[in-house]
Amino acid sequence: ALSQGEKEVELAQKAADAKSTEADKLWQDAAAHYNAVAGKFPQLPEGMNAALKAAELQAGQLKNPHQAWMTVRSTLRQNPNSTLPEKVALETRRTELETRLDSDNSKSPFYKAMNLLVKVCGNNPKVSPVIAIFILSFLVAGMLWPLQKVQYKSFKELAKYQPQIKELQTKYKGDQMLMSQKLKEFYATHGINPTSGCLPMFFQMGITIVMLQLVWTYQFRFAQSEFLWINQALGAASLHWPGLLVGAIGHNLGELDIPMLLLYAGSQFAQSKLIPPPTDPTQAEVQKTMTTFMPVMYFFWMFSNQMPSALMLYYFVSTLLGMWRQWTLNKQFPRDAAPVVIAASADPAEGELKPNSNLISPKNQRKGGKK
Repeated sequence: ALSQGEKEVELAQKAADAKSTEADKLWQDAAAHYNAVAGKFPQLPEGMNAALKAAELQAGQLKNPHQAWMTVRSTLRQNPNSTLPEKVALETRRTELETRLDSDNSKSPFYKAMNLLVKVCGNNPKVSPVIAIFILSFLVAGMLWPLQKVQYKSFKELAKYQPQIKELQTKYKGDQMLMSQKLKEFYATHGINPTSGCLPMFFQMGITIVMLQLVWTYQFRFAQSEFLWINQALGAASLHWPGLLVGAIGHNLGELDIPMLLLYAGSQFAQSKLIPPPTDPTQAEVQKTMTTFMPVMYFFWMFSNQMPSALMLYYFVSTLLGMWRQWTLNKQFPRDAAPVVIAASADPAEGELKPNSNLISPKNQRKGGKK
């Protein structure tokens, strides 16, 4: 298998020397071949050598040092107790790649912002990044609180009119354009803005992406930080645990930690249960499916990408704060509020929607809903 890989490298090199357009594809094929060998024999010297060769091609000819780092890291995680010299070579290569990637990341504005916050928190490599994560979690929670309140109030107000909205959708389901027109008339009559809850949602998504970039670009600096059970001693001890528990504990916040990942997934599931179900049965069923599926999806996505536990710590703390916000909103806006009952003054069968004071909340009356 290694000999075949060498032949593929020679073929790719000839194509590169000839400035062939096929060169990149041939380099990718050669790297994929070595990766396959490393995946087939991860605990043999040949498999470790194949991982080194794959990483060399990925970082060099393919100019993808991050993929090279993932290749080396994956092989090392499958050899926690190996004493072979090939493992030492892999560890050396991983350190080189991490230094290179951290240098590249340091040019990012996200990295610089995170580094500045760490310095403000004392610039202690073991403690300051952890403090920075907690500060970011509380800052983001404070920013999202008014937005989440606006979003929740919008959804609750819209839910009161769900019976009438559903009636219109059923009556005009054969004519989408007419149904859209009647719904717009209904919303205008009662002062409803069905999109008012969407803007806060997009803002939250933007903040989530920014936080992902902040922690992701700083991940190699988190290798010096520890948090409770995530430390060098317990991480090293977990390498000798049996079966699937091998290496379950991260040595630092730059590595994956299974207990922290489980805590985050569990907190996300618990938070979803605090969200009141929609009044529409179909939407309620969709929400129920999503609340079960999403934590599982996030768990496997983070596990397969070996996300640093620093990122999961941020998400875990943020989710706990989100649960507190949701609980507060549930107390402020009870979920069992009765939907509005339609009166004779708004007859969909007539094809017109007339203002009905019974459907207009005091807030919307002040907005001019009766006009």
